[in-house]
Amino acid sequence: MPTASKVAFLADSTLGLSPEAGLRHGIHVVPQQVVWGEKAYRDLVEITPEEVLSLLKRGERLTTSQVAPEDLRAAYERLLGSHERVLSVHVSGQLSGTVATAKAVAREFGNRVQVLDSWSLNGGLWLVLEEARRLLRQGVAWERLEEAVAPYRERVRGYVLPQTLTYLHRSGRISGLQNLVGSVLRILPVLEVKGGRVLPGPRVRGFAEGLRKVAWLFRRDFPEGALVHLAHAGNPEGAAALGEQVRAEGVEVRATLPAGAAVSVHAGPGTVALFAGPRR
Repeated sequence: MPTASKVAFLADSTLGLSPEAGLRHGIHVVPQQVVWGEKAYRDLVEITPEEVLSLLKRGERLTTSQVAPEDLRAAYERLLGSHERVLSVHVSGQLSGTVATAKAVAREFGNRVQVLDSWSLNGGLWLVLEEARRLLRQGVAWERLEEAVAPYRERVRGYVLPQTLTYLHRSGRISGLQNLVGSVLRILPVLEVKGGRVLPGPRVRGFAEGLRKVAWLFRRDFPEGALVHLAHAGNPEGAAALGEQVRAEGVEVRATLPAGAAVSVHAGPGTVALFAGPRR
């Protein structure tokens, strides 16, 4: 039976950690792709979060795409040279094609590679990966790992607050009329990430009220506290303010992460997010 020490842990770059930072936490990171014009750039490798935000602020149209199959294949081959197994944890399959691509590539390696859909992204992905690592350390069988992770994965939540409606409009998430009305009235949506989907949550007037609403939603869903990752798209002040609002007994803010290209492209610069899962 493989133990956690004999398993390599792999995640895609929606995790929010650079490849170097990921390795400090025992996580190997493969890049999703940021598409600008007719060229695709490997996220965090060929294009930085700062460059993504700068291009967006200039009005450039960016999109994101799944991890390239050849990058997954190369990562699995490399990691299996030094580990018995690879656990490949990815952004929700309802938000990206990365899970489906990873499963197709993983079949080439038999049961030595297992692909796990996090049902989340960024800090939520990290929470699910760490729960899988914990279960392996406890001796959960490799073949039963996804079944064992499922109850925890179902309880992980994300709350995303954009600073403006501009980028949700550009990405087709809201209509032109909604953008116009929202901009005039300073109405913003809080987006909730649960069950692998991004769902529209309550609407608020202004970013400060939005931060208070995110904190309220978090306390509603986790009244006894939680493990928390904060994330932001070039807005460390907003993330810090949110962190102050949710810190309390039983709340452990583990890290503040870059929001990642997927969140930045679709929700825009200035976005702040909170991802939470039950304490263990």
